[in-house]
Amino acid sequence: MENLHDGLTERREYPRINLETKVSIRTSDLEPFMMAWIQNISKGGFKVKGDNSLNTKDIFFTGNEIFFETYEDFFQLKGKGAIVWTSPRDNEAGIKFDDLDQRSRKFLEDFLGMF
Repeated sequence: MENLHDGLTERREYPRINLETKVSIRTSDLEPFMMAWIQNISKGGFKVKGDNSLNTKDIFFTGNEIFFETYEDFFQLKGKGAIVWTSPRDNEAGIKFDDLDQRSRKFLEDFLGMF
């Protein structure tokens, strides 16, 4: 039996760093935030797992533009991205960075540089 994740790993452009930090995501300024967890991150994006499957099924569609922001003191990231893959059964999605503010870009470079 082929392991789907092995194929995904081979296609990744940047190495991923595992972590677990709370993030709020939304599809537009008019939509309410949905809370989720970043599970791993790289220079190109992150994997997110939704807290509530009823909420994520409305947001996690491939191609959707999303806005995200973390609130942890040790991990501060804010920006815009696109959903590039979804797993509704697991309540997960892959987010590709489209735009990070200057502070977030610097933070991410410094954070990933520690590994």
